Amino acid sequence: MHIPNGFVDPKISTGLAFAAAGALAYCLNKVKQAVTAPALQQALAGAGEKVTTITSKARKVLTQNGRQTIEKIGLMAGLIFAAQMFNFPIASGTSGHLIGGALAVIVLGPAAGTLAVALVVIIQSLFFADGGILILGGNIVNMAVIGGLLTYYIYVWLKKLTKSFVVSAALAAWCSVMLAATATSVEIGLSGTFALSAVLPAMLKTHAVIGVAEGFITVALLGILRNVKFYNNEEKI
Repeated sequence: MHIPNGFVDPKISTGLAFAAAGALAYCLNKVKQAVTAPALQQALAGAGEKVTTITSKARKVLTQNGRQTIEKIGLMAGLIFAAQMFNFPIASGTSGHLIGGALAVIVLGPAAGTLAVALVVIIQSLFFADGGILILGGNIVNMAVIGGLLTYYIYVWLKKLTKSFVVSAALAAWCSVMLAATATSVEIGLSGTFALSAVLPAMLKTHAVIGVAEGFITVALLGILRNVKFYNNEEKI
């Protein structure tokens, strides 16, 4: 799923970099709003007083819940990074591993979950040469934005449709893999590296199987995280 350098046209890579930057800026802003509060409000709240009016220009500080949220983003990134170390075999000698987009956004919410996956993709590219630096924006778009942010809203829609947490989570995880694989194929095909008519069927065939494994692993990890009270349905950003 990680695209190496040289597979995507520089113009497309540049456009994807801007798209990734815009998406991450949006997510960072959402998380910042959720984890901070005006300093005066925090001080008075700590003293047991009620604040009725706080100016919008007041200095903001990190809240206690905000610290816990940031810790959870880091822990989720670490969990996904560790889980991706385990590859499972696919036909014809190929293998796959957890992407983790659906897992992250279901646990943390769309903005925080997207940042967690993006952090993993960035670390992999910069320190482990897993995905090219020049196409880092594209890999963030494919795995964090499409595989995470977009997948969250697919999950919400599926949950309303199926009324089942397990079914909606599994299907959303499968969709996250297929959508990311489709985006990767289109980017490579438009760049002329390989013909889209060749790369798209090959990618989707392999990742359809990987997506099934992603669904099972995602549901299993969600069950474990819920049992250890790592998250609940109210804590979403």
